[in-house]
Amino acid sequence: MQKRRSLLAALLFGATVLVPVALTPSPALAYVVDCSATGGPGPRPGLPGDEPEEPQQGQQMTPEEMRAFVASHESPNGLAGNPHVYVDTKGHPTVGVGFNLDRPDARELLTKIGASYDAVRAGTQNLTPHQIATLFEADFVAAAATVQRYIYNFDSLTPSRQAVLIDMAFNLGPAGFRGFRNMINAVNVGNWEAAARAMSQSLWATQVGNRAVQDIKLMRQGAMCQPGDAPAAPPPGGNHVNYPGNVWAMPDTSGATVGGGSPTPISCRINHIEVYYEGHWIDIAVVNCY
Repeated sequence: MQKRRSLLAALLFGATVLVPVALTPSPALAYVVDCSATGGPGPRPGLPGDEPEEPQQGQQMTPEEMRAFVASHESPNGLAGNPHVYVDTKGHPTVGVGFNLDRPDARELLTKIGASYDAVRAGTQNLTPHQIATLFEADFVAAAATVQRYIYNFDSLTPSRQAVLIDMAFNLGPAGFRGFRNMINAVNVGNWEAAARAMSQSLWATQVGNRAVQDIKLMRQGAMCQPGDAPAAPPPGGNHVNYPGNVWAMPDTSGATVGGGSPTPISCRINHIEVYYEGHWIDIAVVNCY
């Protein structure tokens, strides 16, 4: 008897959100960014007689892409994170998407998601994808709340600039973010060049390298003007992939087993399709196993 398995599309959401903050999209007019005037590519040259083209408008991040942008700076696996403990660049035991196990509330938060702090820190227990996503979502929302305490016009910023500020607060913490007074003042008056300059002249910029380069560029541009500005895609070979709409595709691992606990041998067919979803082309692998 053949048993068919397929990728399971499941809505994944965090059960532990410490600070409820809604990322309200800005008014549509605030999203209009002329990439040709902010360092991005200009309009394509037309043929003789063509009407002049409008300046190229930069693409904006969705809420899911904003999360992917921050996660890509915290973990080489992006939103998937690292289920096993590792040591970060500052010597701290870390897990998931940049979750520092030395932070004062680490034990409490791991207990809330059903994980053993001591076992995770010792490397004898890994986090599940749901636990990783829950910890990251709580930290992302807390970082957004930090930004909103100091950026008075946060809701009128483009999502790209919102993502930059949240990324900095996520990385620096409330005290570190508050220390960027010149940048905060520049953002509050809409002086993007001054804000970018304050970022580039900081010690933080020399410490985080490419993270600062990307953040400074997006602060100036206000949009994803070039393909490289978009959040990094999940690395190949992972066991789950995040798509817009916060839908995760996961392999079905609940099937029957035979003697000795070995998985039943199956054969699979993989089909790649492209879907245009919420303004983005998505390459999806559809896997059917028998």
